[in-house]
Amino acid sequence: MRVIVVGSKEWSNYSEVMRQITLLLEDVKYYEDNNLTLVHTANKGAEDMITEYVGKVDKFLKQKGYHIKEEIYRNSMETPKSTNDYNMISLGADYAIIFRTQDDKRASYCEKMLQEFNIPYKVIKN
Repeated sequence: MRVIVVGSKEWSNYSEVMRQITLLLEDVKYYEDNNLTLVHTANKGAEDMITEYVGKVDKFLKQKGYHIKEEIYRNSMETPKSTNDYNMISLGADYAIIFRTQDDKRASYCEKMLQEFNIPYKVIKN
């Protein structure tokens, strides 16, 4: 399962990030290969928390038969973030999660792109 993660840089609820990834892992049970790829642009906030979470649980999850990995998508520091987001979303995914804080313009932009590319998603508000 390939999952796009979009996170507000102001996101501070690590427990909610862990809970949502745990729920995804439960969904992975329905896929034959138990693979979960988390795709993000490594922005501060929720996306950094994804990297921290994967680092902490990788060994344990492998013992349980899960294969979790990250795919960090960014072109260069000169590339506008909206271009990175568009390119990441245009590659497609099975699902997406948006960790959104109030008045997050990036989250709104990504939500519109996910709709355009018919990628199902969930918005988690802080």
